Amino acid sequence: MSKEQRSFFRIDAMLPCSYRILSKEEAAKTPLPSNPDAGYIEKYFMDNLSELDKQITDLIGQIGERSTIVATVLNAINNKVNFFLQTMDQDQLTHSIPQRMVNISAGGVAFDVTEKVNMTDKVDLLLKPLKEEAPILIRCKIVKVIPKGNVNVLAVEFENITEDDRRKIVYFIQTKEIEMANKQREESQMSGR
Repeated sequence: MSKEQRSFFRIDAMLPCSYRILSKEEAAKTPLPSNPDAGYIEKYFMDNLSELDKQITDLIGQIGERSTIVATVLNAINNKVNFFLQTMDQDQLTHSIPQRMVNISAGGVAFDVTEKVNMTDKVDLLLKPLKEEAPILIRCKIVKVIPKGNVNVLAVEFENITEDDRRKIVYFIQTKEIEMANKQREESQMSGR
């Protein structure tokens, strides 16, 4: 089968999706477990937030050199956000995964990124396709980077995805297909009146 032919149906949908781009070297140093549990996912997600917090603190310090009032306000906001994050439990944390428009199949996903990406980089995705199920943390291989204005469309292929995680994604896709079919049927019934 050629690369252009896909064995999985692709669909555009909003999905709780967070990502982390890693260099080839970072990915080699930090392999993901084959079946990460909720505790590992929570720690991984919190590590990502810790890195962001360090960047924010550094930037507030730079702003403080020019305007102490702005830096004080930003510090207060940052402290408030940190307080809320520290009081969240695992369920609340997974509900805080940002919604992102993606093009998804059982084999991979495509979405917009603002970062510069190298084809040798890896991408760790945190997806929550089903509300009642645990989120999926999966490492991905970059298959294509397409420039689009100020962003890049990043197409990735899942690496070593478990059948259970693939099942969750397929079920999500099938549910979205049914929703789209029902919406089209309702629209055609409304226009036929």
